[in-house]
Amino acid sequence: MKNTYRYNPEDYNDVLGLSDDLNIFYQLYEHYCENRTQDSLFALMNHWENLFFTIKHREVEGFLSPVLASETRDYLEELVNGGL
Repeated sequence: MKNTYRYNPEDYNDVLGLSDDLNIFYQLYEHYCENRTQDSLFALMNHWENLFFTIKHREVEGFLSPVLASETRDYLEELVNGGL
């Protein structure tokens, strides 16, 4: 990852799947920002949907507080919408 993001994947190594999903999301986001094609947008949006549900599941399971889960989703959605 080239950029620094508010939610660092390394901070979520103990949360099942979240660290990996965040890493992939940020890589896809950076790729889309550099290469704005339909394919890169599709990959980003597809992974965003997966990440959204990963966050939701970890919230329901109690690994993330409702506030943290909501703030994380809002931040990532802002990245996606700002990059479009």
